[in-house]
Amino acid sequence: MSHRRIDFSAAVSLVVANMVGTGVFTGLGFQLLSHSQAFTIMALWFIGGIMALLGAVCYAELATRLPQDGGEYHFLSKVYHPALGFMAGFVSATVGFSAPIALAAASLGMYAHGVYDSLNPVWVGTAVILGIAAIHATNLSAGVKFQKVFTLLKVLLIAVFVFAGIMNGNTQNVSFAFGDASAAEIMTAGFAINLVYVSYAYSGWNASAYLAGEIQQPEKNLNRSIIWGTLLVMLLYVLLNAVFIASAPMPEMMVDTQGAQAFQPKDVGIVSARYIFGTWGGKVMGGVICLLLVSTISAMIIAGPRVIQPMVGKIPALRILSATTEKGNPVAAILFQTLLALVILWTASFESIMQYIGFTLTLFTTLTVAGVIVYRIKHGKPEGYRALGYPLSPLLFIAANVGVCYFQFSEKTTESLIGLGTALIGVLLYFISTDRDNNKTTA
Repeated sequence: MSHRRIDFSAAVSLVVANMVGTGVFTGLGFQLLSHSQAFTIMALWFIGGIMALLGAVCYAELATRLPQDGGEYHFLSKVYHPALGFMAGFVSATVGFSAPIALAAASLGMYAHGVYDSLNPVWVGTAVILGIAAIHATNLSAGVKFQKVFTLLKVLLIAVFVFAGIMNGNTQNVSFAFGDASAAEIMTAGFAINLVYVSYAYSGWNASAYLAGEIQQPEKNLNRSIIWGTLLVMLLYVLLNAVFIASAPMPEMMVDTQGAQAFQPKDVGIVSARYIFGTWGGKVMGGVICLLLVSTISAMIIAGPRVIQPMVGKIPALRILSATTEKGNPVAAILFQTLLALVILWTASFESIMQYIGFTLTLFTTLTVAGVIVYRIKHGKPEGYRALGYPLSPLLFIAANVGVCYFQFSEKTTESLIGLGTALIGVLLYFISTDRDNNKTTA
């Protein structure tokens, strides 16, 4: 049994920090390419939040019934088969954490460059990844305290920004009312594709499930941390995007489609802050967002190795990556994840990573939520926490995500196939492992 050093507040901070990051400060720029109605944008963020909440109540049941580190790797191994669990774990290690760390670092570098033109975005992102990884690799307790402080700071600063935006008023005279134009936008494939960006922004609601083996009183704190963290972030996201739209002209926040910066993320936070606080205030806000993204990177560097460490321990060639310190800190896995994140940061484009992440993670979270139904069929109702709204909650989540996957595969086939290819590599690694028989009995 792992050392249980993560209390309820730390678990909530991990959920919030994993969720509030790159997506909410970059997603709007992409959404505005196909949507011009404020109601449509608000609907995207509200529906995305409901989907996350439906997934959260389902994950909370599985995490409470199966309270061990590993997340989808552990859940799918127990519910379905160790091969599927290993596939999910491999995806989490390569896509679920390393790629989002790279995205968050790229966004942080972009915002830092917006504040000081002389800063190189990639080098800034690299330095932040290395610095935070060093903190967590040397001392988990210090890392948890670091996480709590930065997450609290993140929530407070977003709340201040939202309050200032509300006091500033609807300076763009944008209508948030439902109308024929917004109804037409909602009924397009573009709306489903944009749900991928929104779903990515909400990803992380299951973060505390990855550290279930280290959370104090998991039978009580796991489900509470997942649900309350998701509700808080949903509220922040809807308010934050309403402020963005009401404070700044939509064309200025839209992603560029021409030139050297084509389809690169737009620093919508800085654009909006300039209209609320002025030019100087915009630069301050850029620095603030950098601090917020530090918290996001930190949370993923904590959670990711808790998937990698138990998984690679069953592959002889990779067993060195499962090494831990005397206090159970997975240092080797942290270093491995850091290396992957840096490679992705330096080699891949922002949009391709976003789509690659979105399709693959949606696929496995859908399988995990379906696992709530499967596990009940196999073992009956849980004695403790039960998913709110069951069976409607998992069925709605599954239906919505299957639709999103279908539209994304149709529109972004290459990125989706790369994601599936990553998952297949995980299956191959499982079946070439000499510990395969051991996997069947111990996963």
